[in-house]
Amino acid sequence: MVKNIGVDKFLISVIILLSLIGLIMAYNSTMLLAKAKYDDSFYFLKRQLMWLSLGLIIFLFISFLKYPIYLDIKFISLVLFLSLIALVMVFFSGKINNSYRWIRFAGFSIQPSEFAKISIVLYLSYIFGRKDVNVNNLKKMFFLLIPFFIIELLMLKEPDYGNFFLILAVTIAILFVSGLKIKYFIYGSLLLVPFIYMIIKLSPERMSRILAFLSPEKYQSTLNFQPIHSLYAIGCGGIFGQGLGNSTQKLYFLPYAYSDFIFSIIAEEAGLIGSLLVVSLFFFFFVRGINIAKLSGNKHTYLLVIGLTFLVVSQAMLHISVAIVIFPAKGFPLPFISIGGSSLIATLIISGIIINVSKHRKMVLLND
Repeated sequence: MVKNIGVDKFLISVIILLSLIGLIMAYNSTMLLAKAKYDDSFYFLKRQLMWLSLGLIIFLFISFLKYPIYLDIKFISLVLFLSLIALVMVFFSGKINNSYRWIRFAGFSIQPSEFAKISIVLYLSYIFGRKDVNVNNLKKMFFLLIPFFIIELLMLKEPDYGNFFLILAVTIAILFVSGLKIKYFIYGSLLLVPFIYMIIKLSPERMSRILAFLSPEKYQSTLNFQPIHSLYAIGCGGIFGQGLGNSTQKLYFLPYAYSDFIFSIIAEEAGLIGSLLVVSLFFFFFVRGINIAKLSGNKHTYLLVIGLTFLVVSQAMLHISVAIVIFPAKGFPLPFISIGGSSLIATLIISGIIINVSKHRKMVLLND
């Protein structure tokens, strides 16, 4: 007998908890900055609440879809095309922090790369979920991966190296799950290592970051200023934390405490207990995502949910790795929690797709 399992309520609970933590930290990490800059300690909280409200509307819309439009090649092609157009448009919107990453309008900024990550997962899961596609046919695969190459080149041009490597990692994960032979990963690595070395070597800034990561004591007052204060924040938190709102490291020591180092502030204010709660929620997100993928019914949805789950969780782990200084400093927002409209909405779109797939899961029950 086949039984419809229905929507994954546990995963919905995880999403709600992470979103609530995000709202709490949106206020805790910015109240003093908002008061000083805008004379309104709730300024950033109100903006984040606005983005969360919009994101939840989209999340609910996708979750209740009767027809999974995200599996349709026409829709996927449209999303991929719009993502490419948006990634080109950033070069006409002016630089922010020495990079072309945002499209600005009416006082708001949209980061297209956050949505490009979703589009490439939609595309790759469709392509490699087809029965007539052999992932080990390298000539054919090269042409199928052209959209991936174009997006990655645009990421390098911006530059946005964080999302460049994140998309690369997700693509590798999808290829691995699709059945690409290990020997091709080895060949690819041999080609990729010198390419990555060139990317680092040709940029003094990137090279300095790597050197700072390898020799933290030499750069503690310059390039390692934020990572060191991130460790201070985590260390000061102890087991139970300094109390919500009582972080001292967010006071000009961590300029991007509300985004790139939000986990450090969580650790300082909520301690080891709060940190483990956040890590556990992402672990549950991963486990439930994998479970939904396994019971999704076909290879296309299996690859889609695997890719989207890996996208969220790997970004979370990279953010945490930067915060605890086991990875070079790079701006990875913590999904659901870091302040930023594009990141939050993209994460809720991903969550909506996974939840919608979970509605159609089926389990075969064997009669005694």
